Amino acid sequence: MIRRNSQPPNGSSGVVNYGAMGNVQNQPGATNSHQNQTNTGSGQDQSKEFSPLLDRIRQQLAAEQGRVNDYQQCVVLLDLTAQQRLDDTGGRTVARTTLEQILTKCDGIPGLVSLVSSALALIATFARR
Repeated sequence: MIRRNSQPPNGSSGVVNYGAMGNVQNQPGATNSHQNQTNTGSGQDQSKEFSPLLDRIRQQLAAEQGRVNDYQQCVVLLDLTAQQRLDDTGGRTVARTTLEQILTKCDGIPGLVSLVSSALALIATFARR
């Protein structure tokens, strides 16, 4: 049975949160609970991550070019991806589409698939802003 309006033995109620999270709100009626908020929106940090990630994809493509279907086309698609602005819906769409095309041409090469998937996940975080 759940009793309402009763205090826990240590005199605290509510959630104790620390770390990076989106906007938070303490629960109504909480006592001795703590909230620490750091806004983590996509912003410049994630934007800075994207270019080095594309460089790593480019290096991996070169290393695996014998196994990649249409290596030259993948390089062109990667160049097109690098030109896109991720803070723009159209740019994200083009970047996602070109990376998905590269992913198809990777034919399951583990390191390359992982890097391209990471880039796609990063693009998805920009869409949530």
